[in-house]
Amino acid sequence: DYYDVSQEVLAVYLQQVPDSTIALNLKACNHFRLYNGKAAEAELKSLMDSASTSFEFAKELIKHNLVVFRGGEGSLQVLPPLVDVIPEARLNLVIYYLRQDDVQEAYNLIKDLEPATPQEYILKGVVNAVLGQEMG
Repeated sequence: DYYDVSQEVLAVYLQQVPDSTIALNLKACNHFRLYNGKAAEAELKSLMDSASTSFEFAKELIKHNLVVFRGGEGSLQVLPPLVDVIPEARLNLVIYYLRQDDVQEAYNLIKDLEPATPQEYILKGVVNAVLGQEMG
């Protein structure tokens, strides 16, 4: 967990490129890990204000991250159209369905996913384990 080190490197970078969408987003994500969703959301404020209409991906990324920073609030409105755009959107929607005890929907979203990261392996394993428990 090197979020604090990342923040230091980002601070130097942002002095040179203060309007970098990727760097500002990463700074907000670090704040989420280091502090909480409210702190992360405050960091995203400047990015939301500066995201131009020509940079649609930035807006989608902001919407996705706001759902995460707000503990899943707005998941069903924001995440479904993003599952094939932002890889984490699928995983976060699976987590939302698990929290809502909708294991079948979680399974439907993750069944065809070929895990490539530890998070994907863990989440797919959890979904399959919960589904197995429900089926007896």
